[in-house]
Order: sequence, then C-alpha cells, then structure tokens
Amino acid sequence: MKNIKHIIITLLFIVLILPLSAQTLEEAKAMYKEGEYEKTKEVFRKHLKSRPNDAQLNQWYGVCLYETGEADKAEPYLQKAAKKKIQDSYLYLGKIAFDTYRFTEAKGFFDQYIEALEKNKGDVAKGEYLYDRASRAESMLRRTEQVQIIDSIIVARNRFLDAYKLSHECGSLSYFADMFKTENENGTLYKNQRDDKVIFSTPTDSVYTINMRNRMNDGNWSDNIPVDVLPGVEGNIAYPYLLSDGLTLYFATDNDSLSIGGYDIFVTRKNLNSDEYLSPSNLGMPFNSTSNDYMMVIDEYHNVGWFATDRNQHPDSVVVYTYIPNEVKEIYSHLTPDSIIPYAQINSITQTWREGEAENYKALLNRVYTATAPVEEKTEADFEFIIIPGIKYTQYTQFKNPKALELYKLSESVEREIATQCEILKRLRREYAEATPSQQEKLSVAILKAEEYLLTLYPQPEQYRNAAREEEIK
Repeated sequence: MKNIKHIIITLLFIVLILPLSAQTLEEAKAMYKEGEYEKTKEVFRKHLKSRPNDAQLNQWYGVCLYETGEADKAEPYLQKAAKKKIQDSYLYLGKIAFDTYRFTEAKGFFDQYIEALEKNKGDVAKGEYLYDRASRAESMLRRTEQVQIIDSIIVARNRFLDAYKLSHECGSLSYFADMFKTENENGTLYKNQRDDKVIFSTPTDSVYTINMRNRMNDGNWSDNIPVDVLPGVEGNIAYPYLLSDGLTLYFATDNDSLSIGGYDIFVTRKNLNSDEYLSPSNLGMPFNSTSNDYMMVIDEYHNVGWFATDRNQHPDSVVVYTYIPNEVKEIYSHLTPDSIIPYAQINSITQTWREGEAENYKALLNRVYTATAPVEEKTEADFEFIIIPGIKYTQYTQFKNPKALELYKLSESVEREIATQCEILKRLRREYAEATPSQQEKLSVAILKAEEYLLTLYPQPEQYRNAAREEEIK
C-alpha cells in the first residue's frame, strides 16, 4: 500500500514538473530564444551525447552554461561552435575572456563578432561597445597600481558602510535616509568634521545623482545643491566622498562609456578658477574590476582607505577592502599582463604585502578599529600665519572670524592642489620622454594645459591669505 502511494506521489510530481522544462529539441530551441536557459540546458546536453560535433548544439549548450553561472564549463563547447563560424559563439567567447581578464583575447573575439554581424547585416553597435570596453580594460590592466591591501571583510550589501571605520577627524558616513529620516532614498552620505556640509547621492527619476547641503546660520540644512561631476553623462552617479581639502571628490558611476563593469570608482578635483570639477579620472585596477566597485573613502588621519566591491560575492553581499593609499602611483611595470592579473583581481590580499610589514599592518588596523573617540586638539603649531606684527596664529581655533578661517583653509587647499598638479606634470613629462611621436603629440597638449592651470594657481594662496587677514582684522 505504501509503495502504491509512493508511486502515485512520484507520478503527480512528474506531471507537475513536465510543463516547466523543454521535452523535445524543438521545444528547447523555442524556449532558448526566449532566454529560458535553465529549462533547456539539459535537453541540449542529452542531444550532444549522440551528436558531439554538432556546432549549433555546442553553441546552444555553451550559452546555457554561461547564462546559468557555469561559464568555466562553457568555453570548450563555444570553441567548437566558433570553428563553424557561428556568430554568437564569438560573442560569448569574448565575454568569457573578458570576465577572466584576458582582455586582448576578448578584443579578438569581439572583432570576429563584429565581422559576423556585418556579414549578416546585423547591428554592430553592441559588438563595438564590447570591443571598446575590452580595450579600456586592457589598458587599465597594464597600469594596475601596486597597493598594499591590508584587510577585507564581507558584509551585507544593504548596510555595507558599517565596515568603514572613519576617524572623527575626517567626518562621518551614513545613509541619507537615516540622517534626514526619509523613505526610499537610501543613498550614501558623507558629513564633514565641522558638521556644516553633507554630500550625498539620491535617486531622481530612478537615476542616482550627487547633491550637497550646507548648514545655515539657524542650524537647518539648505536645499539640495547639485554637484555636477559628469555634465551630460547618462547613468547613475553615486557614492560620493569629499577629502578634507574640500576639492578632491571620489564617486562611482555605471555609465557604459566610462565604466568597465557596472560601477567604477573615479576621482575629480574642483577647479578653483571656474568652481567646476575637472574631468574625472578612473582609478583603474585593482580598485575597479569587471564587477561593481564603489564607495572609495580615505582616512587622512590614519592614512588608510576603503572601497567596496561585489566581485566574486553572493548577490546580497559585498567585500570591503582596507588599503594604504600611495603618495605617488606605482604600477607593476616589471610584470607581464598575465602576471598582473592576480593583483588586478585581488586573488589574495597577502600577496600585496611588503616583506616584514605584517606586524605594522596589524598595529595600524588596531589603531583604526579602536579609535572610537575624538582625538584631542593638537597643542603644537600646525602652521604660522601672521595677522599683524606681534599677533601670530598657529591653530585653527585661534580664528575669531569664520569667513577668515574659511579663506585661510582655501589657501592651504590651493597649495595642496599645486603640489598635486606638479606631480601630474612631472609624470606627463616622464611619459613624454618615453613616448612615440604620435603619443608625444597628445601628451604635449596635456602638458601645456597642466602648465597653464598651474600658472593660474600659483598666485592664489597669497591672495586667499591676504583676504583672510583682512577679514580677521575686521
């Protein structure tokens, strides 16, 4: 009796399951065209047993493997399809090569895909976009930065900021909804140490943009002030973080023409002459990857940084890396592109460590994770600023006029900007000396622009200090 009941239950289960998956090759082909890869994969696999050299079956099965998370098994089948010049085999072989950081190889497959599209009178736009993206990634890989990544932690995506242990001296991080008690606007928010400025990302018509608010004299916050770092660029622009100089801004965007995979992290600086932001720079690898990367934060007090990424993570999780920022960018110029891949992908954080530094990393992390209370104001002189003969300021707290303090800090910001631009100019000149004639032509334009920009910056620190002095004397 028990056996009969078991058979009936099994038959009922089979009857219920039958409509969910394809049963014949023709049904599988129809469902495949609708993107039902999981339901058709097994049918193609069974037919391949008797027809292992059928190019079309290899193509279908290879695509199903890729689309259902088994890309590592898909390549041999797609290679068989490519030998018979099946168009989409080039597309998926290119995607697999791209995902595994074989960018030069990916470009070759995307080029073949474009040729096939042209031959079949198809739209080549998709192929050209993929080729351009692989080209950007190929160049980025060669310039992967040598970074000491000293810690990593996997956290829930919806509360990932909990992993950022920003010191009080550098401000604070939170979510817009938490600070302003709103719903459905859960973008990230940074508040500066003086508690008078916030910069955040919130959605407008489902697209994230960056805005700022200043604290007014009555203690309330101003209306939103748009922060336009990418004028006219489509896509989400989010995860802002502003350095203490008030000029250097980190953010992330998923714009297709700028990013190599979902969100990429960028940095820009405000041009004090025009009050507009300069053209942003992609931070490159290992900070950016073929997955989503965002929320770059640098603690200048402890000299540590963090960034988040969902590479190799569960959909509900992200990994937050802690690293030591470089004063000057160093790349793996001594390695071949293939040898650089593990560093670009961050396969192991310990391989980025410098010899004998493990204990120093441990001590630094301990300081970062235990520094929960504000550090007392320094008593030694931070600077020397003569107001009038006989009166000299050495601490920010000595300023009586808030506007004078703001002007003095602007003079310091410009001096830091001058130092940064001087380093950029040095690098451009080094690259010019080693470049080909065609590359030199482009570099000479960049060098001239950098020189012109520096000429406008040089007089500004003294101008701001004079203005600060006048305000303070009042």
